[in-house]
Amino acid sequence: MRVTIDEVEIPASGSSAVFEAVQEVANTLEAEIWSTDDFALTSAMTLPEYRDQRFQRRVLLAAVLDGRVVGRAWLGYGTEADAVTASLDVGVLPEARRRGIGTALLSELERRALAAGRPTVTAFTQHAVDDIPAGEPLLGASVGEQAIPANAAASRFMLDRGYALAQVERTNRCDLATTLGELPDIVAASTARAGHEYRLVHWLDRTPDELLGSLATAREHMATDIPAADLELDPEVWTPERVRAREDQLAASGDHAIVVAAVHRDSGTVAGYSELVLGEGKEHAEQWDTLVLADHRGHGLGLWMKAANLLALADQAPERSRIYTWNADENAHMLAINDRLGFRIVGYSGEWQRRLPRSD
Repeated sequence: MRVTIDEVEIPASGSSAVFEAVQEVANTLEAEIWSTDDFALTSAMTLPEYRDQRFQRRVLLAAVLDGRVVGRAWLGYGTEADAVTASLDVGVLPEARRRGIGTALLSELERRALAAGRPTVTAFTQHAVDDIPAGEPLLGASVGEQAIPANAAASRFMLDRGYALAQVERTNRCDLATTLGELPDIVAASTARAGHEYRLVHWLDRTPDELLGSLATAREHMATDIPAADLELDPEVWTPERVRAREDQLAASGDHAIVVAAVHRDSGTVAGYSELVLGEGKEHAEQWDTLVLADHRGHGLGLWMKAANLLALADQAPERSRIYTWNADENAHMLAINDRLGFRIVGYSGEWQRRLPRSD
């Protein structure tokens, strides 16, 4: 048995055999967890996030066993000068496990995180509800429910390597047909409640120029204002240029974003926003960011925006029959909105964090 850990060179155009092999490993691992190909991605969909490294550094590793790619790992971190955290993920095909490959990948990512001045690293594990045995001992963070299976191989892997469970997230899914009939009434009630102070603005893919600056400000708050349980998070710097770069990256991936913003009538600025991302060739949508700025909370803007955006989805992409979203387990307010809109739990994610010991 000969195992090598190699950094994957990112092709400037097109793809490469090794990148294709790494992406195939990633898709196999997602299907193993969720028993669906909903989260399978093509290389064309993932390459753009590696090519533009102005705002996020991203490194991809391949574990090669006897000439075959059997594992993959990535490391990502912001380029802000005072940032101290990095995110990482490691996965190995079932037939190649228990040979130290996952540990080798993790160790290499941790070494690179320290070298980049990012001593706090965050990893995640995913657990489908249907695969959590009844009576299984469960783990939780300091807030929220205990929901992560303690004896799952992924949980043991993180615990054995010094990681602490810092947050639990829920993976929720909505089958749009079950809630579509209620959405107009929800939007109407929300409009009556908040419409005198706010208006909704929709767009596809490209933020209107007049909202670009205030949307960038809102995205900065998305990094720090969300419930974080025990996670250490870095502030992020968002500029209009970065917003456009993100939009360009989505476009290069073949994705589309249906976005709605609640705009404060008096100031003309974004008070909150919510986005649905439509992966190319998929039959589902993914609810990514939803945020209401602190000064504008208490008006029902979150429910208003999300319900209105689901209606926009049904109108613009009726083939998207289901929607996935991810929320912190302690975020009771957003979870209540999701429940109102027909989302149901299908799994949990464990957010694990470790402060790396310096070698000097």
